[in-house]
Amino acid sequence: MKKIIPIMALSLALVGCANQDAPKSDVNNKESQVSEKTDDTQVIEVGKAEDNKENSEADGSADTSDKKKQPEESSDDDKKEQAETEEKESADDSKEEKSKEEDQSEDQDSSQEVSKDDLFYNPFGPFSSVNENGELVDQNGNAIADTDVEYYTYVKYTNNVFVKSKKDIYDQVSIVRMNDKNVETLFEFPGVDDFRPLGMIGNRIYGFHDQQSKAEINGTPTLDKEKSAIGYVDLDTGEVHDFKATAEDITGDAVVIDGELQFTKPGDNEDQNAYNFDLYKLDLSKGDDQEAELLEKNFNLQYLFGQKRFENGKPVWKIYRADNDNFYANDQKFPFLWSEEGSQEIIGNNIFYYETQKIDDKLSKPLKVINMSSGETVLDTQIRGMKISGNKLYYLNTENELESVDIEL
Repeated sequence: MKKIIPIMALSLALVGCANQDAPKSDVNNKESQVSEKTDDTQVIEVGKAEDNKENSEADGSADTSDKKKQPEESSDDDKKEQAETEEKESADDSKEEKSKEEDQSEDQDSSQEVSKDDLFYNPFGPFSSVNENGELVDQNGNAIADTDVEYYTYVKYTNNVFVKSKKDIYDQVSIVRMNDKNVETLFEFPGVDDFRPLGMIGNRIYGFHDQQSKAEINGTPTLDKEKSAIGYVDLDTGEVHDFKATAEDITGDAVVIDGELQFTKPGDNEDQNAYNFDLYKLDLSKGDDQEAELLEKNFNLQYLFGQKRFENGKPVWKIYRADNDNFYANDQKFPFLWSEEGSQEIIGNNIFYYETQKIDDKLSKPLKVINMSSGETVLDTQIRGMKISGNKLYYLNTENELESVDIEL
């Protein structure tokens, strides 16, 4: 029988897509950190400013014939009201112009030139780059050996946000941003806590949070798990919040998309059937103490994948399922990899496969990318690092040279 708990450590400097935990954990388009709500608010505010202007002009024309009859005080009031209206319009115009400048800046960032001396995500390894001598090095400029065990887990729905995993049992776990030339720490978990990300929505990063403490067994370092739950890190406040409805050892799966979190819990007859789970949902607009809504009984260990892709410039969110053999999407089925075989993740409109097959070049990792609509294999090669910019997937080949391929986000 295949393992129940695949370990999926995914990552990349990418755009779009969710992590999963036992029995299977997955390791995100430029989907990251642009708030659609901000854009919607700006559109509404601009519309109101225009409406106010039109109403003001209409009122002015209606009053024209009576202006000579109005007392001086009324004229002053009109001037004051007009001045206030113009001031508001000016502020709205300034806000709109600032928004345009920010959008232009984001567009420039998304299509900026990528060079091989940038940092790249290396699946199941450290961030990688190519130095002036053409050598593969880590973020500190040190040569990368095949014995390196430092690795990062990709945070879905982002371009360049990762969770730095433990190298040693007592290491501190942190959330970082991989910039072009350096790595920026966004958050550090207290003590020896662990965190396995599901995805980033807004400024919140959702995932499995384990509160742990140091311990020993016969002199051997170990960890005591004090609490396990699905929660989120609020990057605005620097706080960790756990959902009470998940505050127990969850041995199933989980996925997060905009507005909701779905997860599994052991079903009623778990003692007789280890594959028996029930599917629940939490509303992300509600508090941490909400009760979970039951969606489906006897879920039977199907796996969950979240997707964020863009259609006509607007984000579209979906949840897909996989059984023990196949991944289903768009009336097609795609291979499903167990932990001993590798892992898979949805990024934009693509499935990224990270196989763990043995290859001669120990610094390289196999990568296959399949378009979910056409079923076409976009890329099938060995890489030493990757990142997404614009609508291209950039990667370092086995010769430490930079190549790219167009992908649908």
